[in-house]
Amino acid sequence: MRRSRLAVAGVAACVLAGMLSTPAVAQPREPRTPIIVTEQATDQVVVLDPSRDWSKDRAQIWAWQPGPDSDAGDTSQSWGLPDDARLRRDASGQRYVLVTDSYGLLASVPYPQKGPVAWSVDVGRTPNPHGIELLPDGNIAVAASNGSSWVRVYTASQGRHSDTYVETALPGAHEVWWDAAAKVLWAVGDHLLVKYEVGGTAAAPTLTQLASYGLPTNWGHDLGPVSGDANQLWVTTVYGVHQFVKSTGTWNNSFPRQRELYGINIKSVGTDLASGTVLQTTPKVGNPCTWCTDQVDLFIGDSQIKEKVLPGAQIYRARWFDESSS
Repeated sequence: MRRSRLAVAGVAACVLAGMLSTPAVAQPREPRTPIIVTEQATDQVVVLDPSRDWSKDRAQIWAWQPGPDSDAGDTSQSWGLPDDARLRRDASGQRYVLVTDSYGLLASVPYPQKGPVAWSVDVGRTPNPHGIELLPDGNIAVAASNGSSWVRVYTASQGRHSDTYVETALPGAHEVWWDAAAKVLWAVGDHLLVKYEVGGTAAAPTLTQLASYGLPTNWGHDLGPVSGDANQLWVTTVYGVHQFVKSTGTWNNSFPRQRELYGINIKSVGTDLASGTVLQTTPKVGNPCTWCTDQVDLFIGDSQIKEKVLPGAQIYRARWFDESSS
């Protein structure tokens, strides 16, 4: 029996409609947000474009190390192992790159202008400063991991080289992060994640411990937000990568790609708000610096991993450099 042209057309239309209604597979978004690295082979902090080949000069967006125009004093002994860098914006809208160096320099560098630092202090080599954060009043919080191991709030709001501070002890203090939503300062040390209240005035701050939480594994290292989830923090230790649930004070180890992200001695971890990509830095066997790597690993979507290699580099930490939200 022959079908009518209308019947055949109807069947074709149904098939086509079914094809058009099939949902498309969403493709993971490649990150476009720049990445800042602490690069110890050339003693610089460097901002790189993740969409470009890092072996080419055009991948570099911005770089800084203290020079004669920085007004950071004699840095021959205080600069040489940059270990933390992050972009921040003050209440007036001015942006700064905050940096620490294991040799002792702490600095706030106007971005992108460079020139004289907005603030700097040399704490010497013994403390081994490891983390830095800008507070809403213009003061700066710092973590240092050696010696007495402390968390400090410096009165950076009071002048370019103001070295007044309030201090509290935290064994193995490695990083600090200001939680704008909760208005508290978080810090991670060898065995604890600690929450502090910053009180007092800009000229005379106070630092009060509100709570502390035992780490799932020892030797805490990095700390930061899980961008896109205001209730969770990234925390790395020598023996793992974890997420902390702020509302319950508990640890979450069932996050996406947890098995791949969970590693030994992860130096930095963070989520790109725009794409959801997670970056990591992990010491690489054979690197001249035993705590460094020449690459940043990007975990894109549900399964993709991209290795961004900076030839000859000795990278300690990497951070997303989001100019729109910092």
